[in-house]
Amino acid sequence: MPDPPGSSGASGASSSALRTRAARGAVKPEIQALRAVAVLLVLAYHVAPKGLPGGYVGVDVFFVISGFLITAHIVKPLRRGTFTVGGFYARRAVRLLPASLLVLAVTLAGTWLFVPRSLWPQFGRQIAASALYVENWLLAGNATDYSAPAADVSPVQHFWSLSAEEQFYLAWPALLVVGSLVAARWHRWRRAYLAVLVPLALASLTWSVVATAGEPASAYFITTTRAWEFAAGGILWLVVHRAATLPDPARAAASWAGAGLIALSAFAFSSRTPFPGWAAAVPVLGAVLVLAAGLPRARWSPSGLMGWAPVQAVGDMSYSLYLWHWPLIVLLPYVVGAQLGLQGRVVAVLVAVPLAYLTRRFVEIPVLDAYRPTSGAFWRRKSTVGLAVAAGMVLVAVPAFAMNTTVRHEQVAAWDALDSVVASPPECFGAAAVDDTACTDGPADAVFPAPLIGDQDDFGRIHAGCQVGGDTVTATPCTFGAPDGTVKIALVGDSHAAQWQPALAAVAEQRGWQLTTYLRSGCPVTAAPPQDRSAACRAWEKDVIDTVADADFDYVFTSALSATRYGGGDGGVAGFVDAWTRMAGSGARVVALRDNPDPTQAGVESTPACVEDRSAAACGTPQDVSLLPDPQVTAVERTPGAALVDLTGYFCQDGTCPAVIGDVLVYHQDQHVTMTYMKTLAPMLSAAIDEAVGPVSAS
Repeated sequence: MPDPPGSSGASGASSSALRTRAARGAVKPEIQALRAVAVLLVLAYHVAPKGLPGGYVGVDVFFVISGFLITAHIVKPLRRGTFTVGGFYARRAVRLLPASLLVLAVTLAGTWLFVPRSLWPQFGRQIAASALYVENWLLAGNATDYSAPAADVSPVQHFWSLSAEEQFYLAWPALLVVGSLVAARWHRWRRAYLAVLVPLALASLTWSVVATAGEPASAYFITTTRAWEFAAGGILWLVVHRAATLPDPARAAASWAGAGLIALSAFAFSSRTPFPGWAAAVPVLGAVLVLAAGLPRARWSPSGLMGWAPVQAVGDMSYSLYLWHWPLIVLLPYVVGAQLGLQGRVVAVLVAVPLAYLTRRFVEIPVLDAYRPTSGAFWRRKSTVGLAVAAGMVLVAVPAFAMNTTVRHEQVAAWDALDSVVASPPECFGAAAVDDTACTDGPADAVFPAPLIGDQDDFGRIHAGCQVGGDTVTATPCTFGAPDGTVKIALVGDSHAAQWQPALAAVAEQRGWQLTTYLRSGCPVTAAPPQDRSAACRAWEKDVIDTVADADFDYVFTSALSATRYGGGDGGVAGFVDAWTRMAGSGARVVALRDNPDPTQAGVESTPACVEDRSAAACGTPQDVSLLPDPQVTAVERTPGAALVDLTGYFCQDGTCPAVIGDVLVYHQDQHVTMTYMKTLAPMLSAAIDEAVGPVSAS
């Protein structure tokens, strides 16, 4: 997230004039240029992630810039004896909050006007978290994959970086005050501050590497894994005077090398790159080199490009441009009623440009000017700024929280209605409608679960603790069905295995079987883990394989998300064959449950939102698009004794995969099947098991 520049631009100046302005204390042209590069990387990544798969490193560049500038803003007055904590925070507030609160308020209004109510709780929580600058921790707690847009991706998800930066501002003054106390004793102020910042940077970098290896989804967002990037900028400011003594050719080479490292990471990194961890050192080092080099006078240096008016203009409004572009990309599909393709995302960014300019011109600059020493005593009062900040945050956060509570009573009523119909389902309810030719295909009077609670109708939510995540590395069993059943079955795998639990548990209950589950979000049980899985996930998978292999299960049921990316040339087949063979070592028979269609492949990112916003008929998807090849099918053919259960016919008919079948909502959370629809599949699953493995005796 870019720290907004001062109100003085450097857009039209020549290279010589730029150096003169920099010498007088205006924003340094190389910083503006680096800001421009950083924001353009982020925009390009959000517009065309496949074209620039590592464009997210632009945020890391911003972090280095912030560490560089904020360290200067604190250390200089500390050395003069004029630093005050209140003054520092007041200055930060007037720089950052007016634009950010404006964008949040507009986003809140856009959500209220255009977004389906089923998404209000999700969006409302994140808007409130962004207003309170804890969005990064909320996303970390949800284990959100920033590089994998989901159906309920928030229009303020990019505020995670602003939250991390605000938290950096909370800690940095205290650390540098400690440095000033050390400096008073050492009488070598640079070394004193370095003695404080270098250990902090090393500790944060170490933790970043460890956390990224263990749980990358949360490590991406948390401040502790990013602190070293801010510290790198601060350390650079303390030693940058030495770089100024280098000859211009060396500085020019360093500047180009830094730009090259940033470009390399933007093109070479992707969602499969463990990040931040060690990988973040590449763009961080690139930003450090560019800042250290400054504006070298060598003819072949990038100084002329840095001073180019369009580059400086983009850098000047980089903060507002960063704020506006993502809400537009996320909200426009709800406004126009269709998913945005590449052209639509380009249009969204083009719309963000004038909004960013207007915000810069009429919000950022006037507020900064009003806070200048010559503007009058009232606006200079820290208490006034504090009250304004608190009021602004409350005015955004409270309505955002209210979006959640607004639909809460409706959700309670929806759960009551669902419980009532499930207790006494009609003949054509759910999957039963597929087999009964007397059932009509007309529009339903009601859908169960209602879209408002569709994403909550999930095994992982209702049976908390049975579908693990985070840093859990051991097989965690949950038992269903008959506790003393003589036929013992297991269900293992990721969330797409977990979604079969309601149907399989019903079968186990009916037949007197004992069902034990070993489930973890995002972790298919395979001996060849997917490319982007964490070390904790890989350890869990191994422990599950070993646990099941040592147990006395009669059958091991498993499934996995078909869209999962595996390394190697066989699409993950060999990993399943290996894992299944090992689990069957004690005599168990492996039964693979073919994965269901994926509506997101056909552009339906959220089935509940689509059904609420449009209609059930408008949200069905073509089978040849949404039903992906499942590597489990091939793995069954290669695994002796393995069997396949394929219930695709109850998800798709006549080449179409409906969003609602028998008045039951089929999908939630991207491509997961609702518990309600899964329960209606129990009789079909029971028959399919007998067909695949033969009738199972209870004796």
